[in-house]
Amino acid sequence: RAAGAIVGALIGDALGLGCHWYYDFDEMRRDCGPWVSDYIDVSPDRTDRFRYISKMRHEIGLRGGDVSQTGEVAILLLESVVDRGGYNESDFSKRLDGLLETLDGSPLSGRFTDWAMRDVANQRRSGIEWSVAGSRADTAEAAIRSVVLSALMSGDLERLAREAYSNILLTHREPYVAGQSVAFSLTVGILVAGTSVSEIGTAISDLSGNEFVRSLVPSHDTLGQARNGARAAAQAPNLQPSEVCALNGMNCTLGFMLPSAYYFLHRYPDNFEMAVLSAINGGGNTIARAALTGALSGAAVGLSGIPKRFTNGLAGHRRLLDLARSVSSISEPA
Repeated sequence: RAAGAIVGALIGDALGLGCHWYYDFDEMRRDCGPWVSDYIDVSPDRTDRFRYISKMRHEIGLRGGDVSQTGEVAILLLESVVDRGGYNESDFSKRLDGLLETLDGSPLSGRFTDWAMRDVANQRRSGIEWSVAGSRADTAEAAIRSVVLSALMSGDLERLAREAYSNILLTHREPYVAGQSVAFSLTVGILVAGTSVSEIGTAISDLSGNEFVRSLVPSHDTLGQARNGARAAAQAPNLQPSEVCALNGMNCTLGFMLPSAYYFLHRYPDNFEMAVLSAINGGGNTIARAALTGALSGAAVGLSGIPKRFTNGLAGHRRLLDLARSVSSISEPA
């Protein structure tokens, strides 16, 4: 389950890259086919409003199975955890500085640099310390990389909350977004620890009584957001992915992405393929939505429940699988 969460997030990220940021479903179907079912290359020939990003990604050599910059940062955290035998924020920050040095602070640098990472890159370039360099962006990058910590610390949810919160603040300091990100990290941790999808509500309710956790996620509704996915899937079990994502929001805000991710988890609790491909075929920010969904579903079904074509098609998959498997064997002091 630990490896499944990490690899699931990276698979979702990579699956979303080829069809990222289509907001017109007719255009998406024209360019990507009626149903995206596997990795596809980013196209240099798109004609929609985001064609320039796709063209840039194609020109720098990104192809089906490659991860986005969000995936790159998650891998940096994964490498740091394995190399150091646990989470060391200073080590991760230095590795992230190394990536930031390759960026120019504009969108069209790296594999495309989103709002939060542009803010952080410019802050660090100005000499701002990591303790206050984070952005006020409302995006999902911090939540996605926190999955590595969920896999590492699933046996101690209070510690997971503390360390994930600190890591999230490195790039995302908006309080509501940080709280949502911690809640997501805890939900993944609960699944990694062995809780079934149907029992998430009970496990979350137990956490609601933890004063420390509530100090980081003060809203009971935010902490228990995963339960909303169960209600939605039960009451609206036949919605098309495009309908789910259009209703919840297709843009990059974490608060738009999470409801769809939780819905697809509960609708397909035992089916990684359908959960993640539904997230992909909902359009908009497919990278973030599918990475969030992939982490949840991968934690629920475990690495063995992820179709081989997805793991084998992920760029650098042998090394990434080894790293992800290594996380579950790390024993950290409490």
